Amino acid sequence: MPDSNHHDPQQPQMLRVRGQLRSFLERRHIRRRDYYLLEPIGSPFRKRYLAFDPYQGPGGDYFLVQTWPGGPRAEQKLRVLRGLKADSLLRVVEWQRRNGDIDVVLTWIEGISLAQYLDNIRIGRRPPVDPGEAVRLIYGLANAVCTLHHKHQIAHGDIQPPNVIVTSHPSRLVLIDFGSAWTTEATAGRAEGDGQHRCYAAPELQREEIPVGFLADQFSVSVLFFQLLTQQLPYGGLGGKAGRPEYIGRPQEALRPPSEVAAACRALPRSLREGIDRVALRGLTLAAHKRYPDRHAWLKDLFEVYARFRLAPELSPVESVLTRVLRWIVHPRGVR
Repeated sequence: MPDSNHHDPQQPQMLRVRGQLRSFLERRHIRRRDYYLLEPIGSPFRKRYLAFDPYQGPGGDYFLVQTWPGGPRAEQKLRVLRGLKADSLLRVVEWQRRNGDIDVVLTWIEGISLAQYLDNIRIGRRPPVDPGEAVRLIYGLANAVCTLHHKHQIAHGDIQPPNVIVTSHPSRLVLIDFGSAWTTEATAGRAEGDGQHRCYAAPELQREEIPVGFLADQFSVSVLFFQLLTQQLPYGGLGGKAGRPEYIGRPQEALRPPSEVAAACRALPRSLREGIDRVALRGLTLAAHKRYPDRHAWLKDLFEVYARFRLAPELSPVESVLTRVLRWIVHPRGVR
C-alpha cells in the first residue's frame, strides 16, 4: 500500500482505484481506516476532499472527508449531524480529532456539483434546466432544508452551488459541507463571515445580524431556484448582495420575476408562471420577515406548483380558442 509520509515530492503518489491507477494527495488515518484523499471538492476555502477507502466493500468505496475547526460547538453540531437520515443529506460515517481540528468522514454521492452543472449550461455543454425539473429539484432540496431545521434544529448556513451535488438516477440536489452549519442554540455565536458567499447568503447574514436560520437558508435556496430557472442571479446579478448597505439605493423592483427573464418560464401556462414567480419572489425578499414564515407555507406553495406540472398542461387562452376551432372543424355541430 502506498505511503504518503515518505515520497519524492516530484512524483505523484499513486493508488489503484477500482482497477485504475490514480494519483492521490494524502493518506489520512481516521479512526481505524486509511482514507486516500484524491482531490479537493468545491470551494478552495474549504478543507473538503473526495477520498477512497480500498478496503470498504468489494472494490473499495468513495467518501467525502471534511476538516472542521475544533471546539465545543463543532462537536455539538457533529453529534446532531450523526442523526441525519434524509436522502437529500449526507450521512456521517465516522470522525476524529486531529491537531485541534475535527476530521469528518461522510457518505459520497455520485454526481457533479451544481456549480459545475451550471457552468456546463452556460458554455452550452448541457441544455438549460426545464422549469418543471427545476421545481422538482428545488422542492426536494427545500424538504431537506426543512428536515434540518425542524427535526435537527440545524441551519446549513452556506447553501451555494459548490455545496450542492446534482445526482443522477434519479436526479436530485444533495447538500454537502456542513462546516458552516450551526445549531439553533448557537445562532448568536457564529463566527464573523462564516458561511457567506455574498451572492447566495441572505442579507441579514451579511449585515452581521443575529440570523434567523430557516429564513436565511430559504433565501439561499431561492437564489438557486432563480438561477436554475433563468441561468442568472436575482437582483440584476447581485443576489444577496442587494441587501448590503452599499446597494441599498437600488430599487426593490430590480428583482424581476423568472417569467420576465427566462423564455422557458414565459412560455408556460399562466397558472404555472404565476406559481413559479410567487414562490421565487417571496423567498428572495430582502426583508427576512416577508419571506415564508415557516416550512409549512413554503413547502405548500412549492408542492402546489410541482403538482401542477405533473397534471395535464393547462392551455393558454389562444391555445384554447384554437383547440375549440379545430374540434368544430373536425366534429361540427349536427354532424355525427
